[in-house]
Amino acid sequence: MMRRFGLGLAALAAVAACMALAVVLIAPDDLRDPTDEEIRAGILATVRPLAPAEELERRISESLNADDPEEAGDLLDLADLLGITIDPDLRRQYSEKLEWLPTLIRSASAGAHGFMTGEGEGMAGTAGAVISDLTVIGDLRDATAQAEHFLNDEPVDEVMLALSAVGIGLTGAVLATGGIAIPVKVGVSIAKVAQRTGHMTKGFARSVVELAKLKDTAKLQDVMKSLGAIGKAASPRSALIVMRSLEHVDDLPRAEKIAVMIGKPTAGLFKVVGRRVFDGFAKIAVRSAAAVWAVSVIILSAVVGLLGLLLSAITTLGTVMAVLHLFRKAAIRGLRSLFPRGDPAAG
Repeated sequence: MMRRFGLGLAALAAVAACMALAVVLIAPDDLRDPTDEEIRAGILATVRPLAPAEELERRISESLNADDPEEAGDLLDLADLLGITIDPDLRRQYSEKLEWLPTLIRSASAGAHGFMTGEGEGMAGTAGAVISDLTVIGDLRDATAQAEHFLNDEPVDEVMLALSAVGIGLTGAVLATGGIAIPVKVGVSIAKVAQRTGHMTKGFARSVVELAKLKDTAKLQDVMKSLGAIGKAASPRSALIVMRSLEHVDDLPRAEKIAVMIGKPTAGLFKVVGRRVFDGFAKIAVRSAAAVWAVSVIILSAVVGLLGLLLSAITTLGTVMAVLHLFRKAAIRGLRSLFPRGDPAAG
């Protein structure tokens, strides 16, 4: 009876294990968002193969030869982020390019040009364009220019018109909130410079115009706030570089997260990797609750099945021992009948 019970228990456990195994194989994995540490690790893993020391040194040398120390600085920041050692001679050349007098002259000229035209070249030029928009001068200048295009039957830049309108509306908000709305204004200015200098992709431009046509001012301001946050975390110039890789306004929250996480090396990161930097945000597959439950059932079934087999084996062993005992007794009786003991009295 116990032997049958043990075998039945083992068989039942085997069936349960097979069913649970089927669940493990069939049940799809759940997906979860990566943690900040996993995002950072994923980004670095993506950029490392694309930025060996030799490649970075080549690009830094080309930038210095082209009298573009800001470009070289972006790549040096990226090298520092990755822990890559760069030729000390290149770092010396970079430092020489940043000597105060040439830098001052270059920055003053670019800053003035950016303030007057809104076309930012480099850090100083971008800063000049941003400042002109913060004083509403840039927004009025750009809105007036688009109005003139309309009156003269010339093509109107809908992106510039929409951004200028948002910027003019935010000027009062900046004053009323004591500067709380400044990040949004900065974002508007960066977006305008990007559109004017060719840093804004067609997809991003279309999404801005769509928001303006839908009169979704709240989302448009949130988008510009994210762009302003990138400018604050990295630099306005870095934000322009980031925008080259954005195909839609919905890309901005991830780009903002990267800029806040990485900081100054953000520009070099996007220059080398582009949109692939977003691979670090890929969801991570984890076992679904059903699969975890099924694995637990398999383990429990294995334990129960082992106990059933042990019970059956013990019962079988007991039966064998009993049979052997009976056989031994029968053998002894047979031997005694063949070789009876002598009568003690006859002795």
